[in-house]
Amino acid sequence: MSKKFQWPRTVQLIHWTVALLFFSNHFLIDGYSEYHAYSGWVILALVGLRLLYGVTFAPAPARLGDIKPSFSGIKQHLHELKTRQQGENGHNPMGAIAVWLMWIALALAAFTGWLQDTDFGFEHNVYEWHSMLVNGLYYFVGLHLLAVFITSWLTRRNLVKTML
Repeated sequence: MSKKFQWPRTVQLIHWTVALLFFSNHFLIDGYSEYHAYSGWVILALVGLRLLYGVTFAPAPARLGDIKPSFSGIKQHLHELKTRQQGENGHNPMGAIAVWLMWIALALAAFTGWLQDTDFGFEHNVYEWHSMLVNGLYYFVGLHLLAVFITSWLTRRNLVKTML
């Protein structure tokens, strides 16, 4: 793994903007305000933009084709961690699974948030789905941060710095 690897600025900007909006939507913005809804729409748009960037202009390893969930690669990745090998630039197989799960969960959270404002007759269930998705994302973000720190420590590579 190259010691000078940096994620592309587009990826960094989208990543940190989504993180800022996601946390501010919970801690700073009233859940029933239009700012909460706008933040959700912007998050959804940013996820869409990241996917579009990943299939068009993104360099390796930020292309969607390079972010492949691989259950068979997880065993090799765990061996690399155990032997403190650095691996390749980009997402490891577990990170790729996590990325796709986060994108899907963020999109579903935005969709269920929108559904709460519709007149389809199941707003209460949608509120519960929305809450479960958002709460699950908080746990997932915590797991993501823990994985980044543990992987950085085991590989002696500052993964946080690649996103700054």
